[in-house]
Amino acid sequence: MPYITKPALEGYRKKLIDTGRPLLEKNVVPVQAAIIEFLDTIQELLFQKARRQSNREGMLEMTATWIGMDSDPRAVVSKFKRNWPGTAFEGCEEKFWIGQSDDAVLLLFAVSFPEDRYLTGRILITFQ
Repeated sequence: MPYITKPALEGYRKKLIDTGRPLLEKNVVPVQAAIIEFLDTIQELLFQKARRQSNREGMLEMTATWIGMDSDPRAVVSKFKRNWPGTAFEGCEEKFWIGQSDDAVLLLFAVSFPEDRYLTGRILITFQ
């Protein structure tokens, strides 16, 4: 799936929100489960929680902690750029951005589904 710059992702996300409708709750649940399943395949990552905001943004928020020996945010960014999102959004157009600070990594994504539906989200990864 394509990694893009943050401004390009924000533009894509805004376009989805302006022209579409959030993914139905019943359809978000299996996508959320697929994302959690993907996150569980990363041994150095401890998934913590997920929550959905039922508003126009169609936002899925998740948090996880990096418990691996290599706590370099650049290594986490590199790993996600190579592997995100697994099969979670199969058959859908998806774009994401991932960035780092000294003590966290933030992944933002926006996905276009059939029938002008969309899902946006963010995953915050902190370090132990």
